[in-house]
Amino acid sequence: MVTGCGSAGIPGSAALAGSASAGTEAYVCNFGYDDQPGMTIVALDLATGRRTGSVTTGSLPSAVATTPDGRLLLVTDQGDDNLAVLDTATDSVLARIPTGVEPDAVAVSPDGKLALVANIDDDTVTPVDLTTLRAGRPIAVGARPDAVAIGGPAGRTALVADLKANAVTPVDLATDAAGPPIAVGAEPDAVAIGGPAGLTALVANLGSGTVTPIDLTTLRPAPAIAVGIGPTALALAGGSGGLGGSGPAVGSGPAVGSGAATAWVTAGQDLVPLNLAAATAGTPIAVGHLAEAVAVDRAGRTAWVAGQDATVTPVDLATRTPGRSIPVGGRPEAIVIPPPRR
Repeated sequence: MVTGCGSAGIPGSAALAGSASAGTEAYVCNFGYDDQPGMTIVALDLATGRRTGSVTTGSLPSAVATTPDGRLLLVTDQGDDNLAVLDTATDSVLARIPTGVEPDAVAVSPDGKLALVANIDDDTVTPVDLTTLRAGRPIAVGARPDAVAIGGPAGRTALVADLKANAVTPVDLATDAAGPPIAVGAEPDAVAIGGPAGLTALVANLGSGTVTPIDLTTLRPAPAIAVGIGPTALALAGGSGGLGGSGPAVGSGPAVGSGAATAWVTAGQDLVPLNLAAATAGTPIAVGHLAEAVAVDRAGRTAWVAGQDATVTPVDLATRTPGRSIPVGGRPEAIVIPPPRR
């Protein structure tokens, strides 16, 4: 399944399995465009800044997530209306699970047993049992769900960003019941969950240029924080996945590292630091292209920004300096950094 490819046309041969077990790889969805749909996810070696391989999953891969043990990669193939499940030990697609119409984001529960897929074109989310690789009954949410994250008390609360409803819908995963929508900013486009015990959510509002924090114990929003034009994704330290506007933020993304003091938000051509204690945005870092998604490595030292110029750009978070961009092709739409395989 894996084809070797190297940075700037230099051949490479590393497989997804070996890369995932090392815990030093990122995986990028090559979404492409409707008239030229992408079909692959690309692996990047974070230590060398090289493309190391790719695997075909399906048409228009829009979001990617990982299980907490690093054993599975989950890819929403929007053009095929399914979720591709990849085994990182064998580089193979274990299953293609039917979802709703145009799956656009995916998140994994903290215990690794459940995935939740947001279906942007039929206003539902699909729960997927990762022990049986079977989809459950769709759950109705708000208009145009395009991002999702899981956390909260006991790790059983999902937040679904409803792009056209200017709200997020909480879903109780113990009962599969959707709760009353929570008003946020205009066009919520990404969600991440973190903080102590995973009890704080952050929602990036594309249309209003803000991020809205939400307390997951009360499901109440705090005042929105201005971050700049068109935020599409956000991530925290701890190997979080930032699924961008079409999903994971990352994105829309998996749960993020606990206790992180700073979130990183893609807004226009910038990466914006967000001080969570002070609830203020810092000085933007220009990355040189329209940013689509972001992930932060597990040490919290480097952010990896996927952009619409078909590259991923590393940003040193200590010096706030972008490095050399890595060509990945195909309009990258989402990026994730899995934990070491165990």
